Amino acid sequence: MYAWLADKAALMSAFASIGMLVIWSVYLHIFWRSHQRRGTPKLLINWGEGRELSARCFVTNMSEGAVFIQSVIVDLETPPSHHRVFISDAEDLRNSRTPSGWKHMTRQGPVGPGKLVDMGSFEGILAYALHEKAGDKSTGEKNLEESSLGRKIHQFEITIIGMYGSEDALIGASRRFEIVRARGKACLRSATVETRQIVSARERKQLAKEIAEQL
Repeated sequence: MYAWLADKAALMSAFASIGMLVIWSVYLHIFWRSHQRRGTPKLLINWGEGRELSARCFVTNMSEGAVFIQSVIVDLETPPSHHRVFISDAEDLRNSRTPSGWKHMTRQGPVGPGKLVDMGSFEGILAYALHEKAGDKSTGEKNLEESSLGRKIHQFEITIIGMYGSEDALIGASRRFEIVRARGKACLRSATVETRQIVSARERKQLAKEIAEQL
């Protein structure tokens, strides 16, 4: 037995070394994935206070660090047309009876880790986007259903663009919603289960270009 072990000592040592290498590789992979998750920014877009258009649009920062929201974009789907509108300056919030957001002046600003910010009602957001698209600065939620374009909206997407920590590139998240009309009322329904995180370098570059054109 001892002779056999002595003969196989070199082979067993090699297998032991390979085993240790595999174990350390697994630990390194787990550590790296955990580090990536902690360093990856994540924003959630959701709603509260019901499912009608009067519901509030909430953005939650689930990142480890603070995120500075730089721009808010609304994409309106009115088949066969598509309209993209920047609503960062939040004139609708300033004109609202119950204003929210940073100093009631803008949707831009920092959001700490684990913090939530109220972007206003979906009705106000859509009405403002429609008026911005039409070049009309007089915002008002009551005009949403009166607008011919407003009655044609079937889907819309809200995109949040920001900066995170020491990241040089923009970060972003988007979520698509549907407007379902039943019994004369317009209600919200999420077209996607989760908020989509914008991680593509190409998409980030395109968004940066569009934001630069808005400055």
